[in-house]
Amino acid sequence: MYRTQRFLALTAAMLVGGPLATPLSAQAGAAAAAAAAPACDIEQLVPQQLALAAMGRSKIVAAKTPDEGGKGIRDGMKNVFDKATAQNAIGRDYLAAQYMVMAIEFGGEVQTRGNLNMPGDKNAQIDLVVAADSLLTIVETAKPACKEEISQWREYKPFAGRVQAAYKALQANLLDSAEKSASRALILSKSAPQPYDVMWRVLQAKNDEEGVVKYLNIAIEKLAGDTANGKVRANLMFNLGRMQGDYAAKATEPRKAQLYKGSAATYLRVIKDYPAAEETPFAINGISVAWALTKDSTAALQVLETVKPNIDKMGDIALAQAGVVATRLNRGSEAANLFKAATNANPYSRDYLYNYAATLFDLKRSTDMLPVVGRLLALDPTNPDNVMLYAYAYKGLADSTKDAATKKAYGDSAVVYSNKSDAMKAKVIYTSLDRGKENTQLQGEVENRDKAAKSFTIDFEFIDNKGALIEKKSVTVGPVAPNATGTFNVEIAKGGVAGVKYAPLP
Repeated sequence: MYRTQRFLALTAAMLVGGPLATPLSAQAGAAAAAAAAPACDIEQLVPQQLALAAMGRSKIVAAKTPDEGGKGIRDGMKNVFDKATAQNAIGRDYLAAQYMVMAIEFGGEVQTRGNLNMPGDKNAQIDLVVAADSLLTIVETAKPACKEEISQWREYKPFAGRVQAAYKALQANLLDSAEKSASRALILSKSAPQPYDVMWRVLQAKNDEEGVVKYLNIAIEKLAGDTANGKVRANLMFNLGRMQGDYAAKATEPRKAQLYKGSAATYLRVIKDYPAAEETPFAINGISVAWALTKDSTAALQVLETVKPNIDKMGDIALAQAGVVATRLNRGSEAANLFKAATNANPYSRDYLYNYAATLFDLKRSTDMLPVVGRLLALDPTNPDNVMLYAYAYKGLADSTKDAATKKAYGDSAVVYSNKSDAMKAKVIYTSLDRGKENTQLQGEVENRDKAAKSFTIDFEFIDNKGALIEKKSVTVGPVAPNATGTFNVEIAKGGVAGVKYAPLP
């Protein structure tokens, strides 16, 4: 029972809160970036009219006024649509699309053909977003190797502007405007992640669960391999798993099972792709929750397989969470290895040490238990459960030997520590330790095991993972009636805390 209680306390602590997704930042392209892309064999200098149009792009990029930019667009379009350029249709279409994309900055997304100096009915309007996409698609189909260069034009200023407008509208809760801007951006580029990121947020606000899962999955897919946005992708993955779990809780079968399965699969991707991410321990806990609700341990087993090659990359919280999973799966040796790794990463967590010692007892490794219990009691001395671990260790040693004298000595030690545990007049219990980046909050209880009411003053030391003191803080609990508990709440305005220790209560 003692171990189960401590495991549940650890799991509950991990379940509290969780990071929120942050919007992706729109990345404005630049016309010059196209030239920096890998070599593309689209001929843009033949005939001479196309060469003139190609050279004219730099004037538009450097334009200081709308009139100057508009004149550059009209001059370039005249050359692009000269009759002679028909001999190079792909080059013509590519340059025409580029000029259409640049023209948006100097007259908007919908303009007349006359304003653009294009052939045909001068009063006819043309949607430059749609027209540019159509021409770029023709060029991409003819020249697949040029897709990367073409993407620079697809994600040039109009795309960035639409993305920025979409995020701004989203922030103002103008959902229809945000969706419209994102949809227009998607016409220009279906490869960039930002429009999909906007779309899932809009649909979340509109309670469209299927749309959220669809677009969030696409945003995650589009960010694959983007090391600069790795933290964003890990966060999006975690939030997808979390939302799938939330939707599952409200759904009926068979959708409920499908969503829980999807949630677990998403969490596994977080653990595998980003073992060191802040979201990883929450992802492991999410799998534990799904397992408890579905009784399907498949994903939990996969957690252990995913963690094994990544132990050196994972943080202490994630390792401890994986240890809890291994324990629930009755994988004692794996649980011990994970708790050991967690205590190596953070030697000052009493929960890690307690769980490690309890797991060693289950494995009949009583000799290995003793130093672990010693480290635990140095942090948490006024807790009868911890003292009882010494009794368990010596009982295990007594059971493991056939030498009568040795058996008696170990047995006597077990009795001594058992009696000491029973005789303790107080019990300090932590209910939560919130280790934030900028502040730390410890909550707990003190149980009065004496026959008279008492007050208890505890001098807590908040320490980092090197054992250095971050801050001291005292709290007085009580008076507490016999066989009752009093609560405490201690907070410091500092982060970086690995654990807490205190001097034994009298």
